[in-house]
Amino acid sequence: MQSPRHLAAPWPSLRNLLFALPLATFTVACGGEALDTDAPRAEAPAVADEAIGQAEQQVSIYGPYTWRTNQPEYISTSLGASSNRTCFLTALGGNLQSAPNDLGWGMAGVLLAGSEWRIFVNQTLSTALSTSVQCVNSVANRTAEVAWYTGEAAKLLGAVTADRRCFLTSIVGAGGFDSTAEYVRVWNDGLNWYLGGDLVGDGGAKALCVDIPEDHGAWQGSTGSNTKTVNLAYNPDGIGCFLHGLGGNFNQNSYSDGVSVDYNAGTRTWEMNLTAYKRGWASCVK
Repeated sequence: MQSPRHLAAPWPSLRNLLFALPLATFTVACGGEALDTDAPRAEAPAVADEAIGQAEQQVSIYGPYTWRTNQPEYISTSLGASSNRTCFLTALGGNLQSAPNDLGWGMAGVLLAGSEWRIFVNQTLSTALSTSVQCVNSVANRTAEVAWYTGEAAKLLGAVTADRRCFLTSIVGAGGFDSTAEYVRVWNDGLNWYLGGDLVGDGGAKALCVDIPEDHGAWQGSTGSNTKTVNLAYNPDGIGCFLHGLGGNFNQNSYSDGVSVDYNAGTRTWEMNLTAYKRGWASCVK
């Protein structure tokens, strides 16, 4: 199977997909609502460069943005300039598997393309695949994006520093992510940040780091046949939360079957939501 590092984007088949509009404006007291799975298709809009959410103190949050498809296609749209923000993965749902002998890989997340961030989904089957991302208004000491694939040694993202925070940007799969034992994640050992994981089938992830002043905790969760909500940081004063790891069965034809980091305005708390047979790691920063 051809590695995704050799696949060019965009692919020839491009269709406009519903973008998460209207985007819910939020500070620390409200969050974007999940994209309705039966909402109609719409033309891909231009995304403004101004911040969508202003945190009360340290950070501004842009998003959430959601992008999805249930057709074999590559789709993407701009999230704005890369000069004033850094974007990370906050949700993945649906089917990352590929058809037998298919050279394509299921992929979803956010990428740096020249001077802008682009949210993208590449699906090789006629099944649901969805991703959500959020961005933070920091570019300080941003590292280059690093990729890790099945069978490789863990990849170095950079040295641990007082302000460095590292998260996932995108996920790829073509046989991997088919059991609860499989995962990818970012971690540090006190000296260095790494990206790696344990996948039986083909797959991998990308990640990068940026300076954000405050660390407000890290959490992990896993599920069997049940679902689970893990409470993350209480958010009275400008906290943002992102995924630094995920795993499990990403083989269902459902946009909502996955792992997501969401803001619950009713409790003023960030949450990580996991459907059945999933694993997730999330951290919060300010």
